[in-house]
Amino acid sequence: MKDFAYSRHETADNYHGVIAVLDDRHRVIVCKDGIQWILQRRRGRGQRPWNALHYCQTQKALTRVCRTSCRAPDPIAMQVLARLPDHIRAAR
Repeated sequence: MKDFAYSRHETADNYHGVIAVLDDRHRVIVCKDGIQWILQRRRGRGQRPWNALHYCQTQKALTRVCRTSCRAPDPIAMQVLARLPDHIRAAR
């Protein structure tokens, strides 16, 4: 059995910093430097399947952009986001 390896590339399907999957086209990650949360949208199965939509440093801003960008975000994913610290600096 082959071990599953996570990627350090933010645009990869298997990026190690995924926080929540909101629906089949949107997810939230923490950037590789740990200084912001990023709302991403799936564009397809090309070389870079995930593209950034919004960059946020506060939980309030992140929640707002997720609610406005996703028609029906997963309620459990939104609960995960609600439990994030007020500012990403507090998460480090």
